[in-house]
Amino acid sequence: MRFSSPRLLWFGLVPAALVLVAVWLLFLSLARREAGLGREVVELRGALAAEGFEPSVDALSRRAEVVRRELTELREFVARAERLGRDPLVSDHEDRPFQLIEFERERADIASAARARAAEAGVKLDPNAFEVLADNSERPSQPRRRWAQLAVAREVAARAIAAKVLAYEALPVPAVREVRADKTSPVLVEQILFSARVTGESARVQDFIEYLALGATADDLRFVIEHLVLRKDGTAAPDLASATVVVAGLLSPSPVVGPAP
Repeated sequence: MRFSSPRLLWFGLVPAALVLVAVWLLFLSLARREAGLGREVVELRGALAAEGFEPSVDALSRRAEVVRRELTELREFVARAERLGRDPLVSDHEDRPFQLIEFERERADIASAARARAAEAGVKLDPNAFEVLADNSERPSQPRRRWAQLAVAREVAARAIAAKVLAYEALPVPAVREVRADKTSPVLVEQILFSARVTGESARVQDFIEYLALGATADDLRFVIEHLVLRKDGTAAPDLASATVVVAGLLSPSPVVGPAP
């Protein structure tokens, strides 16, 4: 068969050329579609940037840093709650029935030890420093909270003594607050609220506030400062100050014990 054969021309080369033309047209269509999508992406990115949603590497890095910081704060939050729950006043009594005599003995021992340390440090400790609790009933409905309140009262007084303020008193506004994700969700953490007032040299008062928030030592319980009022005592004693503070000790909720099998 010769290449110049009309049959080869019509039945071989012409169909092949038509196929190539179709493929080329399809390629052009896809190329135009790709270019159109590219323009749409650019326009969409511009719209997102105008609205503050630019998906840049820097924006993603900043968001990742925010998430890491929030996770760190959440871990610290959980650690604070667990630390109060591990206090011997709480952990040693939470599985036993509440005994008022035992509680009062512990409270008297804590008050006696605190008075001795306060006298040595030159701190005037109010006689009722350990009497102000949210629940002073003989049969508290939640004894674990009652022990946690005593632990918080002990720790707040200890920070005042460590700071060597001139005077310390507990204020009668304690309470317990439950923190939930919403009204119907389980309790995430219990806030043991406690209030106190100190007076002393400005630097000592500042130390007291720092000891509450950061601890006097690395292993100390750290408190969330809910409310703080600082006052100077006037021109007669320019270096004297007072601080009224409301703090929250974080307590993890009591473990739920199921029925015996």
